[in-house]
Amino acid sequence: MSGPLAGVTVLDFTRHLPGPYCTDVLRRLGARVLKIEPPDGDPTRWLPPLDGELGSLFTLINGGKESVVVDLKQEEGRRFIHRLVPRCDVAVESYKPGIAARFGIDAGTLRRIHPGLVYCSISGFGSGSGRSSHDLNFVALAGLLDLQRDREGRPVLPSTQIGDMAGALFGAMTILAALFARQRSGEGATLDVSMAAATRALMPTAEALYRGMHQTPETFWLTGALPNYAIYRTRDGAWLSVAALEPQFWDAFCRAIGHPELIPRQYDEAARDQVAAAVAAAIREKDRDEWEAIFAGVDACVEPVLTIDEAHARFGDPLLGSPLQKNFPAPPLEVDPLGGSFDAAAELAGLDDRETAELRRSPPFRPRNRLARFFKRTSAKLKS
Repeated sequence: MSGPLAGVTVLDFTRHLPGPYCTDVLRRLGARVLKIEPPDGDPTRWLPPLDGELGSLFTLINGGKESVVVDLKQEEGRRFIHRLVPRCDVAVESYKPGIAARFGIDAGTLRRIHPGLVYCSISGFGSGSGRSSHDLNFVALAGLLDLQRDREGRPVLPSTQIGDMAGALFGAMTILAALFARQRSGEGATLDVSMAAATRALMPTAEALYRGMHQTPETFWLTGALPNYAIYRTRDGAWLSVAALEPQFWDAFCRAIGHPELIPRQYDEAARDQVAAAVAAAIREKDRDEWEAIFAGVDACVEPVLTIDEAHARFGDPLLGSPLQKNFPAPPLEVDPLGGSFDAAAELAGLDDRETAELRRSPPFRPRNRLARFFKRTSAKLKS
C-alpha cells in the first residue's frame, strides 16, 4: 500500500456508514485497514440495493479493507483482539457509548495494552450520552433542518446523510492530527467525535448570520431571502440555481436574462418580492438547456440543477473524482469476502500456523450467513 499513511495499521470496529466512511478515507490515504466484523458481517454488506451479491453502499466504502471475523461477545474473540492491538496504530469504533467497554475494546482497555494507540469513538452525541439517534435527528438538533423549508414552511428532509458524513470526516481529521502529534510526542490519543456536534460545526455561515441578526430562517441571506441566491423553475419544469451574490455577477446575470433594470435593485429589501417575481418570470421563458447554453459564456454563478444520472454522465464516479482521490490517487480495490483476511490478521498478531488453524475453526471466528439470508428473504417479500 502506498500513500501518506503507508505503514499505518487501523483496527476498524465500525459498521453502517459514518465509521466505515472514516476508515475508507484512511485506507485511501494508504493505511492498512483491518475491518473487524461480527460472524454475520457488517449489516450493510448484505443491505439492498445490491451490487452483485453485496450491498452497493458496502462496496463503495469498504473496498480494500481486510475482513476479519471476530465475535467480540466471546472471550476468545476479545483475547485475539488484545493480541492484535500492539501491532496497530489506530482503532476506530462507532458503537453506542458503553458497548465498546462491554466488548473489551474501549479506549481504556486497548490503550493500557498499547499506550501509543490513537483511539477514536464516533457516536451520536459523544461518550457522555447513550441516546439513540440517526442522521435526521442530528440535522434537526443543529438547527439545519429549520433552515431548509419548502414553500409551505415545512422542514425538508435532506437527501443525503449530512450528520453521518460530518462525523466521518471530523473523525478522519482528528485521527490524522493525532497521528501527526504522535510522531513528535510518541503518545497515543483518545478521541471522542459527536456526530451532533460535527453537524453544527458545518454551519459557520448560518451561525454568523444568527449571531449578527438573531432573526428567523426566512430572513437569512442564504436560505431564500435574496432573489439573487435562489432556485428558479425553467419552462420545461427543470431548475436553475442562481448564486449571483457579488455585484459583478448580478450585473452579468441581469443582462443575460434581459432585465438590466434590475441591476441597481440587487439589495433593495423593499423590492425583494418584485425582483424575485421578475427573475422567476424571465427564467420561465426558456428551457433549462437553453439557459445553460446562454450562461456557458457568462460569469454569473449560474448552474443547472442536475439529476444524479446527469451528474454521473458529466463528471463520472463521484468517489473516483473526489479531491482525496485527485490529490492522493489510489486504485479501486475489491471488497474482501467476509472473514477473508483472518490468516493475515493472525500473522500480524504473532500467531503460528497451528494457533491460526485452531482459531479459524473456532465459532468466534467463523463467518455465518444468517444476516445475508434475512436480507434476501426480506427483499423477496418486498418485491412480491
